[in-house]
This record gives sequence, structure tokens and C-alpha cells, in this order.
Amino acid sequence: MGAYCRVPLPRHFATEGETLQVLWSDYYGAALFGDRREIACVPHRGCRLEIVATAATGHREVQRLLPGQVLHYARVFWLFDRLVLPSGRTADLGHFVGFTFRLTPATIPPLPIEELVVRRARAAQREMRQHSVLH
Repeated sequence: MGAYCRVPLPRHFATEGETLQVLWSDYYGAALFGDRREIACVPHRGCRLEIVATAATGHREVQRLLPGQVLHYARVFWLFDRLVLPSGRTADLGHFVGFTFRLTPATIPPLPIEELVVRRARAAQREMRQHSVLH
């Protein structure tokens, strides 16, 4: 959770799949706002944010990000909230003002084993051939 989650404003804990927008406040700085139009607090660990929409920014690496990419949230106690870029470097949440994110699961399902995919494809081909021979 960001420092903005400790302010006396309406807030809620973000849920998986919720759309979050980064907005700027002159008093609190950059903050994530959720579907309910109130501050959305994200978990400290294992939080992953998928980019839904981008905005213009002065940060070179952030400017190159595209919708669909997933970034990890990195909370640093004495600094502002940060997101881990694909290069491994971090960027302050303030560089993402105007971006829209979706909170994704902390873990992703394992990729299918190649042999299993090949077996399924071959079985489907055999079934198609048998079906075409019968008709």
C-alpha cells in the first residue's frame, strides 16, 4: 500500500481484476484510484499491475511501455511507491500519472508443457481425419 492509503480520504483495498488509474494530487502526489472513484490500496507483496492504457510521460523507459505489459509493484518504506520496469529498474508512481492499470493475480498459471500441447493437436488431427473418412 502506498503512503496515500494512510490519508483521511475514502479508500478501499483493490481487488483482483479491478481497473486502477494513476491520478495526481498537489497535496498527496500520485495515487491509484479504483473503480469506485476512491483511493485503491494495493497489497505490498506480489502485486502485479497490467497496463491497460498509457499516457505521455517524461521518463524514457516508461514512455516505451505498451498496454498488455505487466509491471511489479515495489514498495520502498522511505520512498514513494515504485513500479519495476521490464529492464529491472524502478520508476516512481508519479511517472505513471494518466496510466490505467488492472490488478492481476500475484501468480500466473504455469505454461503448458510442449509435449502435452503437441499430443492434443495430434489427437485432434486424428479425430478430424476419422470424422472425414466416415462421412
